[in-house]
Amino acid sequence: MLEDNERKLLRILYNFFSLYRRMPEWRELSFKTGKTTQELSQILLSLEHKQYIYWDNKLEVNSVVMIQGWERKEKTVLPLPESYWTQY
Repeated sequence: MLEDNERKLLRILYNFFSLYRRMPEWRELSFKTGKTTQELSQILLSLEHKQYIYWDNKLEVNSVVMIQGWERKEKTVLPLPESYWTQY
């Protein structure tokens, strides 16, 4: 599960790329999020660690490659009632 800042940044990156077909620059990303480049860098590293993005050149934000542009849902397995196994 992503934190709010991570989710917001991931959605901004995804929507920006789908609209302009390029990744934003530091100043554009800073303007849209209200965060400094250091804060953005930490969030991007966290997203990379969680395998939502691939970030090869850590000095440039436009080198980010999207792996998944939305938050993954956790799979929940509901237990079957015991009567299921005995009635069928």
